[in-house]
Amino acid sequence: MTLQPYDRGLLAVQRGAFEEAREQLELAGPDDRALLVLGQLAASGNGEPADPVRARRLYERAAELGNAEAAHNLGVLYATGRGVAQDQAAALRWYQRSAELGSVPALRMVGLMYGTGQGVPVDQDEAERHWRMAAAAGEAQALHDLGTLFAYHKVDLPEAASWYLKAAQAGIEMAERELALLAPKLHGPASVDRRARTMLGVIRAFHLADPAGGVQLLAVSADDGDATAQRTLGYLVQHGIGTTQDDIRATALYRAAAEAGDALAAFNLGVLSGGSDEAVHWLRQAAEAGVTEAYPPLGDQLSARDLDEEALRWYVRGAESGDKGSMFAAACWYRDGFGGPVDLVQALRWYLAMLNVGSGDGVHAAHAIVPAMTVDEIHEAGRLSGRLLEADIFVQRHASLSAASD
Repeated sequence: MTLQPYDRGLLAVQRGAFEEAREQLELAGPDDRALLVLGQLAASGNGEPADPVRARRLYERAAELGNAEAAHNLGVLYATGRGVAQDQAAALRWYQRSAELGSVPALRMVGLMYGTGQGVPVDQDEAERHWRMAAAAGEAQALHDLGTLFAYHKVDLPEAASWYLKAAQAGIEMAERELALLAPKLHGPASVDRRARTMLGVIRAFHLADPAGGVQLLAVSADDGDATAQRTLGYLVQHGIGTTQDDIRATALYRAAAEAGDALAAFNLGVLSGGSDEAVHWLRQAAEAGVTEAYPPLGDQLSARDLDEEALRWYVRGAESGDKGSMFAAACWYRDGFGGPVDLVQALRWYLAMLNVGSGDGVHAAHAIVPAMTVDEIHEAGRLSGRLLEADIFVQRHASLSAASD
């Protein structure tokens, strides 16, 4: 399939040729993606004066055609009063529409508006519901929102700590400060509440530079059957942090937690089990529960057992989650026909997608397969990877080499 007007317009945007981009995108007709990009160009003023009124009209047309990002952008315009009269109720409606169309950031924004009473009466339960959905879909900031909800509004300190810990792990810097503030408040509850004791133990071990104190608290909760405490203590014991290093004890702790259904413990147990069949069992359990770190090692273990079809599926899952090693593995397997037929489009897709995570390691391999592909196949790989510009560079290079050889 040759490049369509939307793709040509997007490619022109990436080149910075904004006038050409507008011409191509307008040729796309009632294409919600083209209308969205035209709206973004109008809002930003690339190649022309910024025109928020025109941007609003284009976003409205795209949203009417089911574009979630356009609906979200309309929410922003109404919330800020840019190009329209400021209207928080209208902003909420557009955020809700965007969420209905699948936008995860919009879910968080709906939660914020319910939580702060913008455009709607304050409703902490609705805020929590939307933040939980956003967090489950990978919106890291929603983890912090939930921590704040339970720390300051619903006042469940162990629950607040659990969300702040997840937010800190996701790289939300504000969560570290909140954990430091929360720790003293957990001291009293920790003496009688197992979950509070576990949360305080985790905070002390990993966020307050007191691993020995964390080990003491976690050991009590682990003996009491708390799976999170067992898994966390297992990690500290495995690595000799705040206690004596002991793989046997770590394995027992991971096993107890994994058997209780803790997916992260299953992952740790799978890694600690080396190349055994038990490792496959635990890694598969973790992977099926959504522990993305388990996808690449599970693929490796299955590959070693010549279970190539299943191995490829997990490499692809890892690639989709952003793991560059999985991207490279999936690309090579599609290139060589391991786990399925040769598919050079998918191979080039994942080589190019590595650029999205800051790795150029797949570029050399990509150069090697491009001569065996058609122009349309190269462009398709560019579309799938979100690297249409790089794919087009391959096309141009391929054409110049073919012309030189004629």
